[in-house]
Amino acid sequence: MDNFKNDNIYSNIMRCPDCSSPDMRKHGAFYTCPVCGLSAKPWDLEKARIRARKELDDLEDEDPELAAERKRRQRIRYRNWYEGRQSVD
Repeated sequence: MDNFKNDNIYSNIMRCPDCSSPDMRKHGAFYTCPVCGLSAKPWDLEKARIRARKELDDLEDEDPELAAERKRRQRIRYRNWYEGRQSVD
C-alpha cells in the first residue's frame, strides 16, 4: 500500500516530474519545486506522470542509447509544456 503513497494527486508530498525532487511544496492551488522552480497544478502533474509512465514503458524495448536520448528529449518537452513555451525541436 505504501507504493501508492505518492500517486494521490492531492497529497502534500509530490515528486517533481522535471528534476525528481521529492520536495514539491503546495502554494494555494499550485505545487512548486524549490530545486528547479517548476510550478503546476496537481491534476496537470498527474496527467504528465501518467503520460510519462506510458511513454517510458514504450521505450523499454528499444536500444538503450536511443531510449536515453528520447527520454532526455521528452523531459525537455515536458518542461517546456509546464512553462508554457513552444517546443523548438
